[in-house]
Amino acid sequence: MKKSLMAIALIGMLTLTNCIPFVYGSIYTDVTENATIFNRDNSQKDGVGEKSGEACASSILNLIATGDAGIKAAAKKGGMKVVKAIDHNRSNVLGSVYVSSCTIAYGD
Repeated sequence: MKKSLMAIALIGMLTLTNCIPFVYGSIYTDVTENATIFNRDNSQKDGVGEKSGEACASSILNLIATGDAGIKAAAKKGGMKVVKAIDHNRSNVLGSVYVSSCTIAYGD
């Protein structure tokens, strides 16, 4: 009986972790998504910019979280004054053992 309840609880936890709005694997995830293109007309004509910068935040066991995954931090790391587009990269290992979220900014 206890083994059955544990199995049901484990399946429930794995199912609930997938109820978020982006692609997510319960065991491992490494997904990059296009987030936003600013000033679409200009970006399509000139591309997304010649520079890129990445800023990340991470968490271990949902107990300790550090980092700055903001657009300003990504732009600063890439040496940009104008951000034309951003992407997001999300990674995890075994659900919440290790989780990272990165913002990738493109611009000039």
